[in-house]
Amino acid sequence: MNETGSYLDRETGRVVAEPIVAGSSFTWLYRSSIGRVLGRFLFRSRRLHGLVERLADLSWSRWLVPWFVRSARVNVAECERPPGTWRTLNELFTRRLAPGSRPIDPDPAALVAPGDGKLTVTPRLDRAATLCVKSCTVPLAELADDQELPARFAGGSAAVLRLYLGDYHRLHFPADGVPSRPRPVPGHYYSVTPFPGNDANYPLVNSRTVTRFATDRFGELCLVDVGGFLVAGIHATFVPGERVVKGQEKSFFAFGGSTLVILAEPGRLHWDKDLVEASAAGLEVAVKMGTRVALGV
Repeated sequence: MNETGSYLDRETGRVVAEPIVAGSSFTWLYRSSIGRVLGRFLFRSRRLHGLVERLADLSWSRWLVPWFVRSARVNVAECERPPGTWRTLNELFTRRLAPGSRPIDPDPAALVAPGDGKLTVTPRLDRAATLCVKSCTVPLAELADDQELPARFAGGSAAVLRLYLGDYHRLHFPADGVPSRPRPVPGHYYSVTPFPGNDANYPLVNSRTVTRFATDRFGELCLVDVGGFLVAGIHATFVPGERVVKGQEKSFFAFGGSTLVILAEPGRLHWDKDLVEASAAGLEVAVKMGTRVALGV
C-alpha cells in the first residue's frame, strides 16, 4: 500500500492525494517512542472506543458536524438528508445516500463494489492461503479465525476496500445470494489508513466480523468487515439466511476508518484490468458502490 496517502481516482484516471485528518498526530503516535507507548493503549482499548461511539451519539456532538464535513471533505450534495438535519456526529458518519446516487450495475455477470473507498485486488492468492495487505502477510485462517477457510479459498482471489473518514460508511452486498450470520472476532482498533510508520497487521489484530456469502453467480464469497481506529461498532443490517439482492445494504460502521476484505474461490472472478494493474503498481483505486469491479468466469 502506498504510504504517501495517494490513490488513483478511477473516474478521472489521475493520482490524487487523500485528505488526511490529524495526519501529523497519527505519524507521531506510530513513529515516536512516546507515541508508540501511548498508541498501545489507544489502539487496544475496547472501553475507550466504546466511549467514543457513545459520545458520537450524544446531542452535543452535532457541533462537530460542520468541522467534520470540512475536514473529511464529505460530499453533502449526495446525502439522503440535507446539512443541518444531523442531530449527532454518528448520524452524519452513518448517513445514507440519496436514492439513485449509486446506480447498481445491472449485468448479472458483474460483481460490484460493496462500498465507497480505496480498493486493491489480489487476482490470485497463493497456495499457502495468505493475502498481502500493506507490507503485511495475512493468513486466511487467522483473518477469519477459521482453520477450514484456506481449503476453500487458497488459489482464489481477494479484494481489500479501505474506507476513510469522509467516505460513505455503509456496505452493500456485491451480488445476489444468501448470507450467513456474521461471526464476530474480537480484536483491537489500529488505524487502517497508511500513515508513515503504521505497520500494524490490522486485518489480523483488529475487531472484525466474518460473513460467508453463497452467491448465485460467483460461488461462495467470504466478507470480512474490519474495524479501525475509533470504530467500536460493526452493525449488520440484513437477516441471516434470507436471500439478498445485489446492492442491498449489508452493514455499517459507527465512526472512524474501516475495511472490508472479500475472498473468492478459485476460478470464479476476473477482476477488472485497471484494478489489477494499479494494485500491481502499489496504488489503491477509488471506487464507488455499485460500479463493476469484476466479472464472473
